[in-house]
Amino acid sequence: MTENKTALVTGAAGDIGENVAKRLNALGYKLILIDLNENKLNQLGETLSGSITIATDLTDRIQFRELLGQVKQEFGHINLAFINAGSICVGNIIDLNEHQIDQQLELNLRSAIHLIKACATNMTNHGSGHIISTVSMGGIVSLKGSATYSATKFGLRGFITGIRDELSPLGVHVTGIYPSGVDTQMLRYEAMNGGSELNFVSTPLSIDEVGKAVIKATRTKRLEIYLPYSESIGGRFLSCFPWMIRYLYPFMKMIGKRGLNKYLNTLKTI
Repeated sequence: MTENKTALVTGAAGDIGENVAKRLNALGYKLILIDLNENKLNQLGETLSGSITIATDLTDRIQFRELLGQVKQEFGHINLAFINAGSICVGNIIDLNEHQIDQQLELNLRSAIHLIKACATNMTNHGSGHIISTVSMGGIVSLKGSATYSATKFGLRGFITGIRDELSPLGVHVTGIYPSGVDTQMLRYEAMNGGSELNFVSTPLSIDEVGKAVIKATRTKRLEIYLPYSESIGGRFLSCFPWMIRYLYPFMKMIGKRGLNKYLNTLKTI
């Protein structure tokens, strides 16, 4: 058990964040829950003992600066940080507007880097800690229709890899979680509103699978955890030979269309 330990969770009102928050609460962590959705955040906070909620927009630099100050100076020792907030706007780059591009850059990469730094400062001041971040298989293989999203996740992967050996001598571990598509409300919206078939080349993971991977990371302290591992092998191979991807698109689109139709049929039964 982990009584008297504190965990910070961003994107806590989302599907993955809520699942992980509940798991950490069951392990005895006191929680600092952060999300933009104040209503859902407060509802979650009421069900988890010993938690505090902070409704803030991580893309608003004034609000974000205040949060960073709290992490560094007000919260005491943060033993675990789950940096999970993120967004995606699917579309070819010439069809995305400036706000859609900047929103992904600001939330997925800039805020994650600065918040990880703040948590690392907090943890090194106390001599220990573990930072876990939701990255994505999109941080290993970039596909058309999600180039900006992949750019943020490639950047986050590089950042986590680079700081691992900076922080480990100071008692702080870092881990990236790399899931393929996950059955969240966001994915369901994409499926029902013309989202790319490429999201469904493989069967979407359950939220529980991601939650279990995060808890596994707290035990193993591994740098990277892939979901599913078997799919990551192909993805990591393609990351070495990205020129091959264009030749696979017809096959991937065919498989993805079947996967999308199957996924839509499962949603009709829910």
